[in-house]
Amino acid sequence: MINITRRGWNHIAKYHTATQSPTHANKSKFNAGKDLVKLIYQASQFAPAKTMRQHIVRTFDAGHNIGMDRRSKKATSVVTVITRLNGDLVNMFP
Repeated sequence: MINITRRGWNHIAKYHTATQSPTHANKSKFNAGKDLVKLIYQASQFAPAKTMRQHIVRTFDAGHNIGMDRRSKKATSVVTVITRLNGDLVNMFP
């Protein structure tokens, strides 16, 4: 189970959704209108891909375009969700 925390949600909203701030321009972004809560729920259905430091990383293919990858600058269907070991949401990005 993934616990959607205010801190994690605010981080995602600030850095990984549409924003005009130049300081956030080089981040992976979700497409406008994507149901991020649904993507978080989907992520909870997948086994962790890896554990790093005190975080669990889950990566999965949503099966449809969900946003733009910052490295390739191309549309992607892959979602990465990072939680603390206790399940608290830390970050999520395409």
